[in-house]
Amino acid sequence: MSDLQIAIQLPEELVKRAKAAGLEISSITPDVIALLEERLKRRENWQKLMHTAEKLQGSLTPEEIEAELATAKAERIASTDTQ
Repeated sequence: MSDLQIAIQLPEELVKRAKAAGLEISSITPDVIALLEERLKRRENWQKLMHTAEKLQGSLTPEEIEAELATAKAERIASTDTQ
């Protein structure tokens, strides 16, 4: 595991709202990690989709494209349900 120190600047109003809601800002590391993992997963999926689209460019009918998109959506939903 890599050690990485991150400093963030937050709007004062956001800090006040978080404190009022009982959130401890200094302990949000797991939330930040989860957010980073989600953004990374989306980026990787987008790159995979673009790579696949380049390979398939012009080789699918509109109906086949719709079927592929539906399959990808179902897989994404299924993976979200298992997390």
